[in-house]
Amino acid sequence: MIHFLKRLQYINTDTGNGIKRSAKALALATTVTVSLTGLLFAQAMGSAQASSDRTDLIVAMPTTWASHGPVVNSNFAARVTYSLYDGLVRRDWLSAPGGDGVNIVPALATSWKRVSPTEWDFSIRKGVKFHDGTDMTADDVVFSLNNTFGEGTELFAASGTLKTIVAKDSHTVRITTINPDPALLARLSTVMGNVVSKAYYQKVGQDAFGREPIGTGPYKWAGRIPGESVKLEVFDDYWGDKPPLNSITFREVPEVSSRIAGLITGEYDIVTSLPPTLTRPIDNDDATEIRAVAIENVQMITFRQYKKDRPIADKRIRKAMALSLNRALLADKLWAGMTEAGTYDFPGYGKYAVPERGALPFDPEGAKKLLKEAGYKGEEIRIRVVGGYYTNMTRAVEAGLEMWKEVGLNVKLDIIENWGQMGQEGDAYAASDNMWMTDPGGGMWFSWGRVGGHRLKDWGGTAPAEFLKLGTDIEQGADFDTRKKAYLDLLDLWDDLVPAILLYRPVEAYGVRKDLDWKPYTFFYMDFRAHNIKDNS
Repeated sequence: MIHFLKRLQYINTDTGNGIKRSAKALALATTVTVSLTGLLFAQAMGSAQASSDRTDLIVAMPTTWASHGPVVNSNFAARVTYSLYDGLVRRDWLSAPGGDGVNIVPALATSWKRVSPTEWDFSIRKGVKFHDGTDMTADDVVFSLNNTFGEGTELFAASGTLKTIVAKDSHTVRITTINPDPALLARLSTVMGNVVSKAYYQKVGQDAFGREPIGTGPYKWAGRIPGESVKLEVFDDYWGDKPPLNSITFREVPEVSSRIAGLITGEYDIVTSLPPTLTRPIDNDDATEIRAVAIENVQMITFRQYKKDRPIADKRIRKAMALSLNRALLADKLWAGMTEAGTYDFPGYGKYAVPERGALPFDPEGAKKLLKEAGYKGEEIRIRVVGGYYTNMTRAVEAGLEMWKEVGLNVKLDIIENWGQMGQEGDAYAASDNMWMTDPGGGMWFSWGRVGGHRLKDWGGTAPAEFLKLGTDIEQGADFDTRKKAYLDLLDLWDDLVPAILLYRPVEAYGVRKDLDWKPYTFFYMDFRAHNIKDNS
């Protein structure tokens, strides 16, 4: 409310360009009905500000998620959970100027040492409290990691090399891996390393925990209004630096124009998921700006290959769809030249990365040849897309329909309202996948091969034998050359099988108040810890 009144004062007293700008803001506000009632709601959600000089931050994004358990991996829930949980270690995103640093630093573990090729001891930080006021111990760490390992009720595929996790004493945990694992710290820096209260989790169960989670992070759960918002409040007993915000409210605002208008009028402090080609109102506004990063993610069209009676069961047809789609053009036009055609190779893989390899080419003639070999007769292929969930996805597929038509493919688009409507219908669906960890044992292998991988269902339950062998060689290889060769071979196998069309690495464009000192990272996480946010208003 304070920021909104400041903006009204600015609009009423400025002249020249300010008058023009206010007209734009008012036109947008009229379009999306940015009302005083809505602002009062936001103020009520952050009523604790009366007793604090800290900011009540409001973030607008297209949707909110129903569950926020420790290993949740949906794009929008991950924005919330990054403030709820801490892991044993964390990736220091700010160790590089682009918010893409890969250094691993202590968090709930203060130090660690490798005591044998397969054994690591972690010293657990003392004096850490959960959001319910109870003390965190080594038993909580063991329980949490075992849950991601598979002995509990949740599973996270990055945990694939773990053999045992035991408490040596109240503040020391030993992790034993199946094989020497050079990527263990990278694994633990993912959500796999998040620590929860054993007592509370066992008391309420997985589903209830996801609805009312408890972690050790700088902000604690304050409730969700389905279809409207998720709210977090400051946790003043946080073990780290004093959290700088009083509360964070994630508002569900599906329409891009509504998010932009709310930012310009001061209703929101940050808005997410803006197509870079539609940000001119923010670019022209003196009090807001765009902060954009290409994220460690690839958007894709994923095939339901298990449908053996459908055309997409034939890898030649899948590859023809990939070759006939000008992904470089889509990346350039949809993302304002800020990204390129997608692959499963990410810069964050460091010395394993092979950027010179590039993506599958645009080759419509090659596509026609494959379709002829496959005996394709114009059978309908249907793609399902959750409207508004992935920035630019609907526009990309709509453009693709024309490109596919040019080579003789009969592709149709079904736009649905939410993921609950997705089901198993259609031949393919829009999805995305993340790098997840700074090692090629993440990404493709993590999602498509490892036990617990969330894309296994698209193979029909398990990946092909060659895929499994190469992925295992990456995961269990003890030396760089073995792992690198397996990684390159796996990339080649992917391009042969084409389980999904990798469109592009998307750009996350945030609209932000200029006086908010906050940096986006090259992932969906939004970090509101003391080292990454300061309100200068």
